[in-house]
Amino acid sequence: MKYSDLIQFEPIESVVQLRDADEAAAARQLVDTYVISDEMAEKLINLVIPQLQFDQPTDNKGLLVVGNYGTGKSYLMSVISGLAENLDLAASLSNADVADSPAKTSASCMVDRPES
Repeated sequence: MKYSDLIQFEPIESVVQLRDADEAAAARQLVDTYVISDEMAEKLINLVIPQLQFDQPTDNKGLLVVGNYGTGKSYLMSVISGLAENLDLAASLSNADVADSPAKTSASCMVDRPES
């Protein structure tokens, strides 16, 4: 028996460009394939997503994403920016708790992605 008989997966790109999330199809593919651990789900629900809402006055903060090369920073930011622009993508998330959280944010945001 081969590993390919047990596990099916799409090949991983070596580098995810934040600009890839500009296109709706690419953003959906990034959200579809993003794997959310329990720890990441907790951070997204309790830290990141509440900072994206503008309906209730609160002291919203900026977020700093830090990590070594290849740890998924651009992938994470592409997923977050895709969700901020298009809340319909939340249904494609692999974690149901995180998928319910973006509904609590305001409608859509306009994301200004830097040039790579």
